[in-house]
Amino acid sequence: MILVCQLKILAQVFLAIAQGLASLVESSGVIKDTVMQREIREKKATLKDVSKAAGLSLITVSRALRQPDTVHPDTRAKVQKTIEEIGYIPNLAARSLVSQRSDMIGVVVPILASSLFADFAEGVSKTLEPNGQRLLLAVSNWSPEIEEEAVRTFIARQADAIILTGFSQTATTRKLLERFHGPVVQTWNTNETAIDTAVGFDNRAAAADMTRYLIDKGYQEIVVVGGATSNNDQSADRVQGFVDAMTAAGRDVREDSIVEFPNPATIESGAPIVQELLARETPPDAVFFLAELPAHGAMLWCHSQGIRVPEQLAISGFGDLSLSALLPTPMTTVKIPGREIGEQAAQQLIKRLEGHQPPTVVKNVGYQLSLRASA
Repeated sequence: MILVCQLKILAQVFLAIAQGLASLVESSGVIKDTVMQREIREKKATLKDVSKAAGLSLITVSRALRQPDTVHPDTRAKVQKTIEEIGYIPNLAARSLVSQRSDMIGVVVPILASSLFADFAEGVSKTLEPNGQRLLLAVSNWSPEIEEEAVRTFIARQADAIILTGFSQTATTRKLLERFHGPVVQTWNTNETAIDTAVGFDNRAAAADMTRYLIDKGYQEIVVVGGATSNNDQSADRVQGFVDAMTAAGRDVREDSIVEFPNPATIESGAPIVQELLARETPPDAVFFLAELPAHGAMLWCHSQGIRVPEQLAISGFGDLSLSALLPTPMTTVKIPGREIGEQAAQQLIKRLEGHQPPTVVKNVGYQLSLRASA
């Protein structure tokens, strides 16, 4: 009897061991997969790793990524799931050697503090996205030297095309761009000296139109305030537009009729400028800011000091940022279609990359005066 019981116990033990071994064998594939995925994650995953982890041939995985329409949907889903699990990221540099395209577009803007240039960059990005292209963004802070370094970096990184702000490039930058293999689009101004193509508006005409408006409103002491004109063709053209309109109206343009501030323009720079102007023996009755941010600062300071706009001082700007219409006294300004400039610039280079020559070298998107209560 005792012997029978012992045999039963031994049988149960052997059965448990057998079940455990079976379970271990059944799960070994999962254990193996988990270990392999961990090992792959600890190093940079390759296409070969995706092939091994998915249990598919390297050719099938490659085709699923490059020509997805030629692969069964279930296979594509399996490849995508494996990519997500092991963290595979395609080597764009290697791909560009084969396709001769990086799908990267270099873009230089002077500042991002102004929503105009943020809108511009977004216009470029949103237009490029449907084509699978991405932008490399650099901020120059109005420095031609920083812009030159950005251009060198774009070229070194095999950018397919380059978009710049303005025409004030260094001689070295111009040479680099003239030798560059891809399209170049200069933006935010119109100039027949474009390296390749240009998309912008006539800064000189826009400033002249606003100045004429102030003259026609009867303002006698008009002062223009703008960023430094050196290395900034847009600012220089706007100042010249002011001079053109004043001269045509028979108005004197004195040395103190033009005030410069260091670039980049900030909202903080507006208050001290207007304080200094109002402290003059003959203060202005109208101030035309050639950049919108300092105009906002000047407006807010005037309201904080009880200076009535436009009764005591008219203020106009250039840019028409989203805040301009919402200020205590809505601002009269020049409206610039920043997003449209970005969209049109991107469309120009997409056409060029597809082998089409644009109908015009210089595209003028125009501007308009937004006439409100401040002047």
